[in-house]
Amino acid sequence: MTGNDMITSMGLRLEDPAKSVFTESAILDALNIAQKTVAGMVNRHYLVELQTIAENKTVTSGKCTFDTAFGSNVNPLGNGITGVYDESNDVWCTMIEPSDVKVLENSYLSGDTTSPVAYVFADSIYIKPTTTTLIDIWYIKSPTDLTASSVECELNIALQEIVLNFAEAQLWRSDAKESRATSAYQSAVNMVQTLNEKYAVEPAIGTKGR
Repeated sequence: MTGNDMITSMGLRLEDPAKSVFTESAILDALNIAQKTVAGMVNRHYLVELQTIAENKTVTSGKCTFDTAFGSNVNPLGNGITGVYDESNDVWCTMIEPSDVKVLENSYLSGDTTSPVAYVFADSIYIKPTTTTLIDIWYIKSPTDLTASSVECELNIALQEIVLNFAEAQLWRSDAKESRATSAYQSAVNMVQTLNEKYAVEPAIGTKGR
């Protein structure tokens, strides 16, 4: 759906097609909050439209900050780094959790030019070996804000009804219609749960752990 389509749908759901109670601005605010809510709740398999690549990013002494990778004050959605490619050595990095960093003290598992290791911690990406100087980063970005236009919603069509439900819940709550807000919210949550049950949790790109 386009931004205009979603605004029209919200007007019908809220029984206010003329937007005399809920302004277009309020509806767009609710829709954009709802987009981010949905993207943060569903399994990453449903977010392929939001996957993108930050290419040829500089690594200094084994560290690439989010500011270097994505620009100032821009973070991937939910710190969603799905893969790191070591351009210096033309090989994928093995992604590990920060809690597993201790294993890198073992010389056999420390990460080298043929089998580099990457992990994300405190808004930075760390790479072993520290001689790596250039990486590509696969990540999930936040959805672009909707506007009153013919531009399509970036989220998968399977998620757009959920966005409408969450937005509807917000707006009913702002109008003190708690029963209707709860109904719309629960419908959205149930749809998220149904979708997520179809997938086991697993990384989208690369190999996790050692």
